[in-house]
Amino acid sequence: MPVAIRFDSGSATGQVKNVSLAGVYCYTNSPCALKPGESVTCAIAIPPEQTRAFPFTRIAGKGWVVRVEPVPAGRRAGENPSDEDLIGLAVAFTPDVTALGAVEH
Repeated sequence: MPVAIRFDSGSATGQVKNVSLAGVYCYTNSPCALKPGESVTCAIAIPPEQTRAFPFTRIAGKGWVVRVEPVPAGRRAGENPSDEDLIGLAVAFTPDVTALGAVEH
């Protein structure tokens, strides 16, 4: 699922690999201007076909970068040798993150 990330000097997009109300880990294209400790705002919309796996349909809020790391070749599902280098980005959310559209199962 896609993630939009805003920060003081710009914005980035990425693909979510793991998400919870505590934070998100995503892949973004390199180069990545973000550094550990930097404040960010994230917005993630859960695609309709995946909403059964989550207690929310959208999550948005502020957080800070915990980790920025290169994603080694061979660790990406469906990897194409022509893919650009990817960066793994871990963001911890602040306690006031908002989970919208709670889904009842």
